[in-house]
Formats: sequence, C-alpha cells, structure tokens
Amino acid sequence: MSSSLIWCVGIYASASTWAFNLVREMALATRPAGGVTPHFCAGAYDERRFNMPGLHIVKTHEVTDAATLAAIGARARKLLLTVRDPRDAVASMMDYQLYGFEPALAHVEAAVELCASLARDPRALVLNYESGFAAQPETAAEIAAHLGFALGAAEIARIFESLRREKVESYIATLPHLPGVLRERVSGDLLDPRTHWHSHHAGRSGESGRWRQRLTPEQAERITDRLSRLYIFKP
Repeated sequence: MSSSLIWCVGIYASASTWAFNLVREMALATRPAGGVTPHFCAGAYDERRFNMPGLHIVKTHEVTDAATLAAIGARARKLLLTVRDPRDAVASMMDYQLYGFEPALAHVEAAVELCASLARDPRALVLNYESGFAAQPETAAEIAAHLGFALGAAEIARIFESLRREKVESYIATLPHLPGVLRERVSGDLLDPRTHWHSHHAGRSGESGRWRQRLTPEQAERITDRLSRLYIFKP
C-alpha cells in the first residue's frame, strides 16, 4: 500500500478541527480496513512517518520547522484550508484559550501567513468561516468531491450529522472519562489525540464580528496593520 497525504490547514478558531474530523471520518468510511493515520504538526516532525503506507491526514495551524513544512507540502495530494477574520481568531484565543493579546496575535499571524501562502495552490479548497460552512450540509459534499472520496449521499449526510455542534458538545463532555485524553498542566484543558477536540472547543458561540466587543480599537488596528497585506484578509 503506498502512502498519500491530505493537508488540513486552518487559521485558529476557523472550524479547522471540524474540517479535520470531517475529512478523518470520510477517510475511515472509504477505508474500512484501516490505513488512515491522523497527525497534528506544529514544529519539527519526523518526516519518515509520512512514508508509512496508507492515507495521512495532517492538521496544522502554523508550522515552525521549515523542513517539516516542505515535507508536508511535497507529499500533499489535496489541501483543505479554513480561514477567518484574524481579529475574531485573536479574540477567540484570548477568550477560550486564555492567551494574552500579543501571543494570540503572534500565533494567528503565523497561521494566516501560512494559509495565504497556500490559498492559490491548485490543490486547495478554501472555506471561509464567515460563510457558515460548518453548518451547511452541502459543505460535506463539496469537500468529499474535492478530496476524491467516493461516498454516497447518505454516508456523507451521516458524517455531517455526526459533527453538528450539539453532537460535538456532547462528545467533548465525555473527555474526562475517555482513555488516552491528555490534560494541560496549567490550564487543565483536555485534548483527545484521536479527534483533536479540546475541552476549550465547547461552549463557543460561533459568532462573527465579536472582536468589536472583545478587542480595543488599538488592538484591532494592530491586527489590521499587520495582516491587511494578505489578500485572504481584507477588512
């Protein structure tokens, strides 16, 4: 069995974990005998793992290691990008992950720059958070077609329904009782390494434009000044 790779890239708080899980579930449905390996990459990563047989689904926000970034990009047959107004992404990191403004801005800027560098790649499908794609059933069919998954309409609908917000919230509520769940020592945040759902993913409003209440005018202006040069963000 040869290896192939699908790269899910997302700005923080852009429904990137939802998109990753949609892709993962579609892959599992088309490969019932196995051979699906999910990864999360942020820094240096042993690229030999990408050579293991089967389908690799890689989720990233930012990748700090140039060799890892090049390895993922060279191996990816398809890209799925989720983007969002970085002002809302910064506000979300401050509210739900308890980041200060400066570190939140640094992380979001790195993720936005990566998405912008890939958005015109012919392998990429770009989904804009403000369109509400994660709540639209047709999104699942669009993603399946882009990635080349041969799934019937009923199976696509089943997978989409399993990832509706209320279903995800119910799953996150079980994290304290699941085996293999990791706990962040300082914040107590829980992470399921299989799905990459965090406890901080629960209880979110999904509202766009919330940065207007959360950020100061000076903070919003700093984000705009830093990122308006990137065509995927035009305030």
